[in-house]
Amino acid sequence: MCLLLFLLAPTVAVSSVSSAEMFNGSCIAAERDALLSFKAGITSDPTRRLRSWRGQDCCRWYGVTCSARTGHVVKLDLRNDFFIDDLFAAPQVHWLRGQISSSLLALRHLNHLDLSGNVLAGNTPIPEFICSLKSLTYLDLSNMNFSGRVPPHLGNLTKLVYLDIRNDFVTHAYEYAQTYSSDVSWLASLRSLEYLDMSGVDLSAAVDWVHSMNTLPNLRVLALQNCLLNSSVPSLPHYNLTVLEELDLSLNSFNSPAAPNWYWDVTSLKSLDLYLCEFTGPFPDELGNLTMLEVLNMRGNNMEGMIPSTLKRLCSLQMIDLSTNKGCPNIRYLIERLPKCSWNSLQELDLSKANITGTTIKSLLNLTTLNALDISRNHLSGSVPVEIGTLRNLTELCIGHNSFSGVISEDHFSGLTNLNEIDLSQNDLQVMVDSDWEPPFNLQFARFSSCYLGPQIPNWFRWQSNILILDISDSGLTGRIPDWFWTTFSNSVRLDLSYNQISGELPLNLEFLLSLELRLQSNHLTGSVPQLPRSLRLLDISKNSLNGHLPSKFGAPYLRVALLFSNSITGTIPESICRWPQLKVLDVSNNLLTMGLPDCTSNELKQWNLPSSDNSRVNSTNSYSLEIHTLLLKNNSLSGGFPSFLKQCHNLMLRSNNFSGHIPIETMRLFSLRILDLANNTFSGVIPQSIVNLKALTTTDVASDPIENPFLGDYRSGYVSYDEGLYNDSLSLVIKGQVLDYRENVVYFMSIDLSCNRLTGKIPEEIGSLLGLINLNLSSNLLSGNISYKLGNLQSLESLDLSNNQLSGEIPWSLSNLTSLSYLNLSYNNLSGRIPSGHQLDSLETDDPASMYIGNPGLCGHPLPVACPGDQPAQDGPVMWYEDGNSEMDFHLGLIVGFLVGLWIIFCGLLFNKTWRYAYFSLFDKLYDKVHVFSVLTWQQWFRKPDTN
Repeated sequence: MCLLLFLLAPTVAVSSVSSAEMFNGSCIAAERDALLSFKAGITSDPTRRLRSWRGQDCCRWYGVTCSARTGHVVKLDLRNDFFIDDLFAAPQVHWLRGQISSSLLALRHLNHLDLSGNVLAGNTPIPEFICSLKSLTYLDLSNMNFSGRVPPHLGNLTKLVYLDIRNDFVTHAYEYAQTYSSDVSWLASLRSLEYLDMSGVDLSAAVDWVHSMNTLPNLRVLALQNCLLNSSVPSLPHYNLTVLEELDLSLNSFNSPAAPNWYWDVTSLKSLDLYLCEFTGPFPDELGNLTMLEVLNMRGNNMEGMIPSTLKRLCSLQMIDLSTNKGCPNIRYLIERLPKCSWNSLQELDLSKANITGTTIKSLLNLTTLNALDISRNHLSGSVPVEIGTLRNLTELCIGHNSFSGVISEDHFSGLTNLNEIDLSQNDLQVMVDSDWEPPFNLQFARFSSCYLGPQIPNWFRWQSNILILDISDSGLTGRIPDWFWTTFSNSVRLDLSYNQISGELPLNLEFLLSLELRLQSNHLTGSVPQLPRSLRLLDISKNSLNGHLPSKFGAPYLRVALLFSNSITGTIPESICRWPQLKVLDVSNNLLTMGLPDCTSNELKQWNLPSSDNSRVNSTNSYSLEIHTLLLKNNSLSGGFPSFLKQCHNLMLRSNNFSGHIPIETMRLFSLRILDLANNTFSGVIPQSIVNLKALTTTDVASDPIENPFLGDYRSGYVSYDEGLYNDSLSLVIKGQVLDYRENVVYFMSIDLSCNRLTGKIPEEIGSLLGLINLNLSSNLLSGNISYKLGNLQSLESLDLSNNQLSGEIPWSLSNLTSLSYLNLSYNNLSGRIPSGHQLDSLETDDPASMYIGNPGLCGHPLPVACPGDQPAQDGPVMWYEDGNSEMDFHLGLIVGFLVGLWIIFCGLLFNKTWRYAYFSLFDKLYDKVHVFSVLTWQQWFRKPDTN
């Protein structure tokens, strides 16, 4: 910003040329010696910034400035302007490495010291001797990989006007370090301070940080981004921050309403950054207090509702970012709430991902001075007004990921002469222009994904040679890629032509491209895989019809993701992959590859030149051990032994090949492995007991560190960003008896599949310690012995398949403890005994539960029709009142007791009740008489002699 230009200017009139004239081409000897001692502490200078540090005149050395009046060294500026990844080279090639020598104390007149962006710390604290350079007015030690406590002795530098000690760990993701300060009261001594940046310094324990900052009356810029601040104060009794113009509190988790807060009363503010602060509730009315505000960033919070009417007081607004919040209303009403007095000054408006609705965006046409408009990823619909072409200052137009429809014509672009970024992607739009149309703009970023551009690649693109990112995926393109395409976009860093119907062959050599990403997947491309650009980080040419052998010299030494699956590629995997030290994902599944994997440990490959600017030699022990996170080779015809060059694989899939031999012990040293799929090969021998060393499978936690977890992490370099995870439908796993595709959720999946091999021996008990396992498939092998009861420890297990082996003994009852289990197959083994029961086991395979256990003649019990010894077989006929022997005994005993009780009741009645007794015996006498008479008559009738007369 223009505001800071005065801070960057030297505070003392200096001139190395005039000093050389005044002091006869020399400098003060003691200070020259001090600088040479400093140089001696530098162990690596890949860009040779210090090559001029020779001779007597140190005032002519790179980064050194002397006073024109005294000849003393007053400025040392060795900052690394490339501390963020360079677009086309590894970031470390720009870093000075080594230590900061205390010899700098001899530079007693030094008032400007900038060593930022270099690695001169080695995870050590900021050297305290720097706090003795009391002439310093400018100190920048940012992004130097410091760690530990920030020295409070910095308060001794009472002349400081500029102090930057930020620790941006994203910059140095390879060597993360954390600095902290639990007490920032030392800031009170720096009364002259105008610029303070402590971003990335852990201030979570500095409870009084607001009051400490309030002691700096001259402070104009305060940056405390990502300082782990979790609380603020509603207000201050007295404000010393009367000239504060820029305040950055972004990336802190306040998790509270945005108001009240102390900064709403700092009326001098011109820039307020509250990005990702976890603020909740409505947008605060207190915004209206900041009448001088020019920049407002409240992106990525949980704010909702209409912006306050008090915003109409902010007539100086130039940039508003309210994106990625819970919800804003209809876009027309929102634009009406913006201060009309700023309509002619507002330059940037970002309302992306803000749940905005509306069927027209004509209200935006009032903002005539806009140069950046982003309303992407909302719920807007309707047509795009042709009058948008009247916003002549627009350099950025992003309306992607909405529901716009209709035609975009030449008239929409007629006045957009300054446009360099356009995003129309993921809408139902057709871009229809004449074949000879020459656009009035020169784009750098062009995103047309899912817009119809076809049928041919538009001819007007050939005039857009400055494009860095081009996305024309899923845009209805057919035919061949024209020759001019590759030359026009030779400088582009990202090219995406995926999900079209493009045919033809690729150029045999693409080394002339400067691309970081090349996405051509899901087309109809034929021919061979070309030689790749040297700069390439990601290649996706999957799901085409490419054939032939892979090139022996692949190129692309910085390649991180290579996706070539689902083609017809033949031949072998070349040795050139051994020269991809940064490779994280390699997927050549579903091809026709043969032979084995290259031996990256061979003598011929033990030393080779890792590409870098100074062509430094790299020791073999670090160069040929690949660090692939995901290796997918399934469905080829690869053979030979197990790949031995892997070092820290997260996912290993060699399924459906011809690999043979034992599973080597080295496999069990892949501590980060989450998916191990060796199914459908001819591996033999036993399952190693060292399987317990697969540490990632012993926990149900998923790593959130992007360095440790390639699926959650992004690779960011300049203009591009991409995941290192798995893509498309390449990762297909056999689980629960079927083939399932895993994409975004693959990071949560933990699986071992060794099925369809020739493995022998017992199932190691150590598998019971892999508590994170979701899928375990050991089916179709020659495994023997018992099923370990320790498998009952796998509480996360959803699928267990041990079928088609030679397992014996009983099924352990501990399997009934597997509460997550939804699929079980133990069929076709030699198991015996009663099948265990339990709520989870009884609910499996409800259509045909017996199929889980068939092929085991010795098993009995439910759900098989074979009863176990002692069980009562089921019978047809009357309803049974019992289910087993104990129940039958209880039934008979109940009958006997009931009969005896009935007799006792009758006996007691006759004994104690006279009326009952007379009635009973009278009834008995009558019954006796009737029976007697009936008997006599029957006897006479049957045996009386017949009458002969």
